[in-house]
Amino acid sequence: MSSMADFAGALSGGGGPPQAPPDDTQGGGEQFSNSLDALQAAEDALHAFIQLDPDNADKAVAAQCLQNILKLKAANEQSAQSGDMKSLQRALTGGGGGAGGY
Repeated sequence: MSSMADFAGALSGGGGPPQAPPDDTQGGGEQFSNSLDALQAAEDALHAFIQLDPDNADKAVAAQCLQNILKLKAANEQSAQSGDMKSLQRALTGGGGGAGGY
């Protein structure tokens, strides 16, 4: 898992581990206040990965993932703007500490 540690280090600015990434075996998600925050972090992480990874095949897969993240983000933002039921459900489940809104 050193690649994940390298990846996390790249996201935090490369320096040492002043702020360790959360342990995803503990349920994750606690670091985000809502699903849009989580999608933004995923977008930022994929951008960093694409810039840092030397393998073109890996970059292509990451670009496909990035496209899906952007689609999810656009759908969530559109849902929030229109105030539909999905937006209401997200607001209700994500409002209590961020642990429930996937």
